[in-house]
Amino acid sequence: MINGTTVIRAKDTATAMEKVVQELGEDCVILSTKKINGQVSITASNSKKAKSSVKKRYDKKKFANIYKLNSGKLDIKNNILNNPQTKSNLNKSPTSNILKDQYKDFIKEEMSNLLDKIDKKLENLYITDDFKKSNYSFSNFLKLKQLGFSNNILEKFLDQNSNDSFEDTRVNFFRQLSENLSSPFPERIFNSKLILVTGTSGSGKTTMSAKISSAIVDKLGRNNIVLAELCRNSKSASEDLKSFARLLNVPITNQLKNGDLSDTMILNDEAKIVVDLAGDIETGNKVIESLEERHGDNNICSILCLQSGSSAEMIENTWKKIKAQRPIIALTKSDECNLSSVALSKLAELQGKIGLVSGTRSIVDSLLFTNTDILAKYMKENF
Repeated sequence: MINGTTVIRAKDTATAMEKVVQELGEDCVILSTKKINGQVSITASNSKKAKSSVKKRYDKKKFANIYKLNSGKLDIKNNILNNPQTKSNLNKSPTSNILKDQYKDFIKEEMSNLLDKIDKKLENLYITDDFKKSNYSFSNFLKLKQLGFSNNILEKFLDQNSNDSFEDTRVNFFRQLSENLSSPFPERIFNSKLILVTGTSGSGKTTMSAKISSAIVDKLGRNNIVLAELCRNSKSASEDLKSFARLLNVPITNQLKNGDLSDTMILNDEAKIVVDLAGDIETGNKVIESLEERHGDNNICSILCLQSGSSAEMIENTWKKIKAQRPIIALTKSDECNLSSVALSKLAELQGKIGLVSGTRSIVDSLLFTNTDILAKYMKENF
């Protein structure tokens, strides 16, 4: 055992405190605590001089009082906390105040670490009193929960009273979820005068605009489509969009002043206009709101591009930003990222409607218009 003052270093406070007690004994005092290069550095001493100037550490009994106080079992009427004289004396000592702050920091850190460990232990843990069923831990609900579907979606679409096999229950759940997720009117794309493609940067808006144009060319002919671009600070359309327009042999423009499409409508009144809102989603919102107000929602179809593989947080944040009245969700880059069960759950909770699924490797014949059967088949094959 060391006599005097020493510095103890460890990876965390708890380990450092243990070393302090081992090296200096339980009656030592803490002089300072610092973090140096990611390690906790504690200066402690068991010398008489240090102990006479610094209040001794709380013993285990006193440390337990913290928990008694929180639970209401500690009588504090005669405690030091309610003794004005004692508190006054303590406040006169700067070293005592420092020590009290150190104890507060130590307790706060230890409690935080303990709560983190408890949270991790309780993650995905379910408590039940239904002891009549010996196989409750292997219920259909828990099996689908393990696949990543949220509690809210399972409670809403899973028939928990069914006695069917897990496979039948799983397929029925996927069909119910697909009916909720699939866009009921994907033909809006072909019936609308304006198709506005929006989304966050990098979500594949330009590629999606080209693919929708390709689908319109296949269905209605090359004379009934115009590609346009807005929200981009440039005198000409992007090179990518120009390349797509040349590949499809369709006209392209970015001369749509302030989102006013009247000139283009007069120029080619029968054409569908596919607009790539190339800027950020907030700028695109201004165009969408302006056009919906001017031309009516029935003449406009807004497409929200969401990249496959997006997290639930990103999906929710993007969905909250979009201002279109009835956006159809287009899942992009499906050949690069998988659509997770967590993402599907979040989309269903937000009442989003999926109408399109697309990859990135091909423009022609690479756009899939979804429905209940297609989504259910995807879930069955991937989850």
